[in-house]
Amino acid sequence: MHLYSISTPSSKVPKTNQIRKSFVTVLWIVFFLFAFDLSINFLFPYPLDPRVTSPGQLNLYFEYGRSVEGKLVRMIGATDELSAPIADAGWLDPEDGKESNNPRNPAPGEDLLVAIYGMSFSNDVGEAMKKIDAKIGLRLVAAPAAPPNHSFAAYNLDRGKQQAKVAILGILASSVKAIRTTSGLTWNFEAPAPYTYPRYFVADGKLKAIWPKVSSLAQLRAVMQDKQQWQEFVSQIRENDQFFDSLLFQRNWLDNSAIVRMIRRAYAQRHQAMMANKIYSSAGFNAEIDIPVLSAIVKDFAATTRADGKLPIVLLISDRGYENHLFEALSPTLEQAAIPYVNTHNIAPATDIRNFVDDGHFSESANKLIAKAVLKLINSHFDRRDVLKQ
Repeated sequence: MHLYSISTPSSKVPKTNQIRKSFVTVLWIVFFLFAFDLSINFLFPYPLDPRVTSPGQLNLYFEYGRSVEGKLVRMIGATDELSAPIADAGWLDPEDGKESNNPRNPAPGEDLLVAIYGMSFSNDVGEAMKKIDAKIGLRLVAAPAAPPNHSFAAYNLDRGKQQAKVAILGILASSVKAIRTTSGLTWNFEAPAPYTYPRYFVADGKLKAIWPKVSSLAQLRAVMQDKQQWQEFVSQIRENDQFFDSLLFQRNWLDNSAIVRMIRRAYAQRHQAMMANKIYSSAGFNAEIDIPVLSAIVKDFAATTRADGKLPIVLLISDRGYENHLFEALSPTLEQAAIPYVNTHNIAPATDIRNFVDDGHFSESANKLIAKAVLKLINSHFDRRDVLKQ
């Protein structure tokens, strides 16, 4: 009789059975993920027509993570009329006739033309000015969430093309982070806008620019059809745009997977937050990174506007989450050069949610208060009775 018991083979699960069970489990996981992926694409397809602007909440949610190139392919149609509305917005070199509705001179009954360079925020203020004072004419040059370099480039390209006596440069606090970008394609991944603009930098004490290879929708459409030209365009963005990331930008077959799109979206949010945090934090803007360039832009804008015999106004727009940090960053420049400005935070504080509507823009009442402040500043520099004689 043996003193020690001997376990039988049946008391242990053979390793081969464990491996088999693990393999089967993995196969089921893969199957259900594949089924989930197919179901999402089937149940919530994104419309093929780029002109559809309201595809449905879930359809849009599962589209957010598509690559930038993938979104561009869907966005840009064979003609402007067959392209997404946003595809045509903000270009610095619009095709002939695109500015026919933007006045170059005061209309009958108006005594002063005001040119405003910025984004929807500055446009809203301009339109509120017009409601208060019907004798004000507006020339609005804007782009979706335009960064300061776009607005400044638009101003420079517009010099000498109109008879505005006042030039307003709108600077949106949340768009300052894009001052080291060259296109709306990179820094707003979920809803990119294809318009381009130069990247400015200071060298030898002077403001210089790197201009994009593409400056109109027509050029972009042509470049997208030429592989070599497209690679050159992407290479320029890669070299000069701080937000560029090839994993987010480049299109491949993984765009077809809803799961990959969700993973890419999460990665994009992390990447863009990391880049934005280099420029801005709860303590304010990083004075060593982009503020020197922004200050140079503001000084150049004011100096050239004055040289043209016009009144420069810098409109500092503090949107939600940015407190009064934009003014704090630029106040030394504004004061040193005696540049007229309006700071929205002093009028409609960014810390008061009552000043904003659901989409993040100012409320109608806030725009009215800001518009009154701008009009007061303009009228303090002009005898409106003499404007018609000029």
